Amino acid sequence: MSDASETPEAIDTFATDTPQPTYVGVSVGVDTLIVAAPADARLGTQLVIEGDHLREQYETLRRTTQALQWVDFDTTAGETQVFAALWHQLRSQVYRAATRTVEHAQQFGAPRLVLAERSLAGPSLWARRTSEGLGAWLPDALAQAVAEKARATGVPVVRVDADTARTNCYACAERGRIDNGAVVCSTAACPVDRVARDRNTAVGLARAGRVD
Repeated sequence: MSDASETPEAIDTFATDTPQPTYVGVSVGVDTLIVAAPADARLGTQLVIEGDHLREQYETLRRTTQALQWVDFDTTAGETQVFAALWHQLRSQVYRAATRTVEHAQQFGAPRLVLAERSLAGPSLWARRTSEGLGAWLPDALAQAVAEKARATGVPVVRVDADTARTNCYACAERGRIDNGAVVCSTAACPVDRVARDRNTAVGLARAGRVD
């Protein structure tokens, strides 16, 4: 009799001790490398990683490669050496940003990282080394690095469609107006007036992951 009465109590205790997952959206980009924020959008809970130094190194790679290609003799070996040296630095910064993102998420209970669905198909960085912009490869590289670091530390990764997260207000889910790097919401009852687009995307991704 006593055993039967104790069983429900043990089950209730187990259920209480199981933490609810915290979904943390991760927005990746070029000017700002990463913004990570939980679905509740509380102030002070987001991580922002800027990309100034990485952009400077990539510009060095692009200009040096172009200069070598303008000469009249074969510079493939020189290009390869420059690429290898600078790519090592670029890659280190990408994975350092990914590590900081995962460590930030781990401060929350039972974290789940939410990333946008992305296609990793396309030319390699070597093939795009003289491209004018980082946007051709950097966001994909960041997202892949974050996913790899998360899995290595046992943090689950959720992939969602990011179209609405990039354009819709995270608070009311209505489509906003994009203005100078921000989402402007004109919904009368919405508490959000203007929010940085990358932060809006991060919170929107977190909420999409929670729903899915």
